[in-house]
Amino acid sequence: MCLLILIPGADPEYPILVGSNRDERRDRPAAPPGLFLGERRRILSPRDRRAGGTWIAIADSGLFAGLTNLAGVPVPDGARSRGEIPHLALDADDVDGAVARVRDAVAAHRYGGFQLVVSDGALSHVVAHRAGELDEQRVVGEPLVISNEHRLGELSIPGLGTAAEPALTIDERLDRIAALLLDEGARSGHRILKLGGDYGTVSSSLLAVPRDPTHGLVWRYAPGPPSETSYRNYGNLGRRLAPGDGL
Repeated sequence: MCLLILIPGADPEYPILVGSNRDERRDRPAAPPGLFLGERRRILSPRDRRAGGTWIAIADSGLFAGLTNLAGVPVPDGARSRGEIPHLALDADDVDGAVARVRDAVAAHRYGGFQLVVSDGALSHVVAHRAGELDEQRVVGEPLVISNEHRLGELSIPGLGTAAEPALTIDERLDRIAALLLDEGARSGHRILKLGGDYGTVSSSLLAVPRDPTHGLVWRYAPGPPSETSYRNYGNLGRRLAPGDGL
């Protein structure tokens, strides 16, 4: 399953912690995290090489956005790529502005079903889209989990709270989240990690977003199943979010 875990406020230096597995066709190419220039904001995201969009991103404002599709929701004829939604949302100044941009986009264009999380570390907003209708939930200071098969509150992951225990280093917190992303069903009863076949887990991300994402960002990215592919830290790309940084 496509899975997104967001843990806010667990670390005093990193208000946003994220773990995410992306499930997709294994022959669909993708690029690792890099700079995306919005109309107003500088954004870091991995990119789908076929459609050009993304599933997970952070902006120079410190906002985070993550997207999953929704299983069983048909894609309408003439639909735009859902992967443009995170970039579109993060071109705003704050969570409310990001959600407003998504509402406008859904009103103006057709999209397949999706769930989007936008967070600044204090406030998170979850937008679920089905057939032109939006269902929204605001979450303040609480961890959240969504997947392409589960809405907010439907999926419980044992051990999630261990990443928020006090006195851990940021690497220890991310290591604990990484362990959750390796679950093939024994821990939670759901296949968070999907191996084998033409469709399954094709990449994984672990993020620790500081208050100023240009300094101290941690972004571990694995360009394959995390059980088989090592994470590489792309956090040094945070400096490219700074105004005036060269391309």
